[in-house]
Amino acid sequence: MLETVGPISEFIRSVEKVEGLEWMGEHELDDIPPGDGFEHEADPAKSLKGQLFLVMSDLQALDQLRSLFGAWRKNPDAPFARGLAPLKKAFEYLHAIRHWDVEDRLHETGLLEDWQERLEYGNEKVRFEAELWFRKNPERRRSAELYLRQQLEALGGNIVAQTVIPEISYHGLLGEIEITQIEHLLDKRESRAKIKLFQCDDVMFMRPVGQCAFPLDDETDHKEEDKAELGSIRQTASPAQSSPVIALFDGLPLTRHLRLDGRVIVDDPDNYEADYQARERSHGTSMASLVCHGDLDAQEDVAERPIYVRPIMKPNPAINGQSREAIPEDTLPVDIVHRAVVRIFDGDGGDGPVAPSVRIINLSICDPKRPFLREMSPWARLLDWLAYKYDILFVVSAGNQGEKLELDVSGVDFNSRAFEERQRLVISALAADTRNRRLLSPAETLNGLTVGALHADESGPAPSHLIDPVKRGLPSTYSAHGPGYRRAVKPDLFLAGGRQLLSEDPSAPNNAMTLRSFASPRAPGQRAATPGRAGALNEECYSRGTSNAAALASRGAAGFYKLVGEVRDLSGIAIPDEYHIVLIKALLVHGACWDSVFPAYRDALKSANNRSAFRDYVARFLGYGSASFEKAMTCTEQRVTVLGFGNLADGEGAEFKLPQPPSLSGVNERRRLTLTLAWMSPINSRHRNYRVAHLWCTIQGDLVESRKWADARAVQRGTVQHEVFEEHRAVDFQDGDDLIVKVHCRNDAGEIPGSVRFGLAATLEVSDSSLFPVAIYQEVRERLAIRIKPHVGTP
Repeated sequence: MLETVGPISEFIRSVEKVEGLEWMGEHELDDIPPGDGFEHEADPAKSLKGQLFLVMSDLQALDQLRSLFGAWRKNPDAPFARGLAPLKKAFEYLHAIRHWDVEDRLHETGLLEDWQERLEYGNEKVRFEAELWFRKNPERRRSAELYLRQQLEALGGNIVAQTVIPEISYHGLLGEIEITQIEHLLDKRESRAKIKLFQCDDVMFMRPVGQCAFPLDDETDHKEEDKAELGSIRQTASPAQSSPVIALFDGLPLTRHLRLDGRVIVDDPDNYEADYQARERSHGTSMASLVCHGDLDAQEDVAERPIYVRPIMKPNPAINGQSREAIPEDTLPVDIVHRAVVRIFDGDGGDGPVAPSVRIINLSICDPKRPFLREMSPWARLLDWLAYKYDILFVVSAGNQGEKLELDVSGVDFNSRAFEERQRLVISALAADTRNRRLLSPAETLNGLTVGALHADESGPAPSHLIDPVKRGLPSTYSAHGPGYRRAVKPDLFLAGGRQLLSEDPSAPNNAMTLRSFASPRAPGQRAATPGRAGALNEECYSRGTSNAAALASRGAAGFYKLVGEVRDLSGIAIPDEYHIVLIKALLVHGACWDSVFPAYRDALKSANNRSAFRDYVARFLGYGSASFEKAMTCTEQRVTVLGFGNLADGEGAEFKLPQPPSLSGVNERRRLTLTLAWMSPINSRHRNYRVAHLWCTIQGDLVESRKWADARAVQRGTVQHEVFEEHRAVDFQDGDDLIVKVHCRNDAGEIPGSVRFGLAATLEVSDSSLFPVAIYQEVRERLAIRIKPHVGTP
């Protein structure tokens, strides 16, 4: 490991010239303690940022590098061999050279805590995931596997499963150890540094097996009057006999439930159904219901197309013996998702593709053992690679975090305050507990859309004996928050996930108010189908979670898929199929804004210390904001949306012209322009920038100038750039003048293979509060029709 501080341009190239070194990757570093000549000029005590360069070496190469570093420290002018001179400049920033050791493999993985818990409950065998340093040479990979197998067999264990995916630099093993050996490994008197299993140089991380588990509900809240309604729906509202656009990777749904009968296509090549009883098909049933119907209390239209469902969970006994749905412990999550996607588009076992019409894949599951810290998880890297390879959009839940929330006041003080004061305390406590409420893998996905949950639903008033923590429409207390990789804006959008009520924790100290989630299948929440305790075909219950919000986002994606087709048909403009996904991705985010959520977070969190960077800071809690699909789908006399698409290679650009409505010239009326650019980027998993293609858009024109909401730099860190501009002052212009949107492309982490497709949505709207509202839709439409270009269309 080579830890550096500061920028280095030639460091990688220099290191690669040292014979015996194999480049493994690089990561960002935070919180490097100052010292040894590395201090911040303005604040010597301030922690530093840097990079971590990872190389695999033989002993001779490592000795050579250390020798060069030592020689340089003694005499910076000492001569170096041909080709190694650039190392001198690199050494100016070198903070440390050291081995990747036991603590690196176990730090913040939760492995030892998981083993301790399993030991207490007496599991016979304990499984874990070992992520190995990816070696390009297959022989080196086999050698690493053999060594690890030998160490496991010495502990009465073995390798249960193995997965190698070169495209994401992943080599993972599922290991198993006899429970009798765990106590020895956990014994504090036994130095972990002396245990060969932990010493294996080819192991990067050792983690608990990602379970993505959901407890099975023991009760439901069924209403008798719903039975007749369900019966009529079953008879009169079956989906059209068409191919699926949405895929759901989840638990097995109760396919004959009256809400789902005829609406799901289950593909179960692993025969997980054999391990499911009807009453255990809880999570998949609920998610399928939300995708098909939305929140049943909202009484929305039923989805027109069936859903393709691939079960990737089944009933598993939890550590404490309670049943739950989870990814099986004999399977790596990366492997099962990889196989599932390949089966959809390429087929397997000699069969052809099973559902090639699928464009959106819903993942309402996360790995609670893998909160995002700095590095992209293998699961997120897999989604990013598959999204680009197959031109599909993954919709991923942000994850549910933190059943308890400790406030900085006593219970008496909290209960005596007004609702706004209590809300401010809750938001402040959530912000203070950010480290424990991070996104859960694979929610850091770059090419996918991550969905957070709002404290919102269509159910009735909350029970008065419970605590309603924040007003409707704010991010929920359980919703994990960002930022994403390299501080990209995450979650991308928020949707209703059901209101989570809280109760006071009686076991907490008297001087601290601690709130905990109140679990119940009753309202408030979102109503969806459930198998109930007996596997009934007409049961429903209320639930809450980012899983629900993600399911609603996938439902919205199906609506935008239909919209793009209608735009194509109505406008007469050919929109090739390969642009549908980037347009859908842009439209899903396009209606998002901070209007209803920002004031509460500003009041609770803004201070003199963070004032200058507050918009960047608060984006970790708000993402791009609360989404409105209706706004992105429909135009009014005061609101017009234009779509654009195209493809760009490195260094290229594209220009789109949005006509300025003549009726706005010289008018002092509030107007807003919303721009959303979306694309799919290739990835380079060994480069710290990771994202190969960086696209961004700029705007020219006086009609709107003032940027609102998210920070201008933050919006360019992912694969969705979403910006809102507003203006109030009067601007004079001529009929025929345009707002010009330019889209640019450059490489960010290596050469871009070919060109990158993008989708662009732009909405111009004016205030409709005037007694004489300005109508702009028809003006823009007419002027676009006169000089429309092949890459622009209007809804």
